[in-house]
Amino acid sequence: MKSDRRITMNDLNREVLQHNKLPDLVLDKLMEWIMSGKLSMGDKLNTEELASQLGVSRMPIREALSNLEKKGLAESIPYAGTRLITLTKEDVRQIYIARTALEPVAARYACEKITEEEIQNLEKIQEEYKKIVSQDSIDAIEVYQQNRLYHFSIYKASQLDRVCSMIESLWDNLSFFKLVYGQKLLLKEESRRNMIAEHDSYLEALKNHDSELIYHLLGKNLKKRTEDIPYSSSAYFHEEA
Repeated sequence: MKSDRRITMNDLNREVLQHNKLPDLVLDKLMEWIMSGKLSMGDKLNTEELASQLGVSRMPIREALSNLEKKGLAESIPYAGTRLITLTKEDVRQIYIARTALEPVAARYACEKITEEEIQNLEKIQEEYKKIVSQDSIDAIEVYQQNRLYHFSIYKASQLDRVCSMIESLWDNLSFFKLVYGQKLLLKEESRRNMIAEHDSYLEALKNHDSELIYHLLGKNLKKRTEDIPYSSSAYFHEEA
């Protein structure tokens, strides 16, 4: 079982942070360490230690850790404090199975109810997504956030609030894996083209109000994600004891 590893001075860079943006800047720094591999699944995040190392008070650290929890990247454990979440290969597999069951249904309903205004908004989101994904230097966090905005703009149109809430929870649970694995995926030009093509196909189905097509497309793509997860690699997962 992986032992706890506290953040040390050798891992972190002390920076002067603007007082009015401290929580956001601390969160940005923590996200940067996650993406760079300086922080790994299961790592303990000690409030006092982080405050001392970054030269800030404990309050912005607490706010940043709370926001990490909201993103599904950390969890607060009674009497143990906050640590980055752990995902096993089986966890990820089951999350994708649940997503495959729910997201095509939400998309089908969205296809029937979506308005012209919502389609136009989705087109703008997709254009921005294409720009982000096509850059020479790609920010995996930015890609993840824009991709999430695109998908939930579709699901929201379904008006299935409870279903959307369940889907959002699944995305939150998968955030760590998608950020780390997605960063590797973005290095391949073919993967980036496929991601854009998938979005375009959903948009076309929505414009034509073809609910069966979007149901089929999302189901097929999510099923493929489940099958293509690099289960043989320990780079993306917390190893089970």
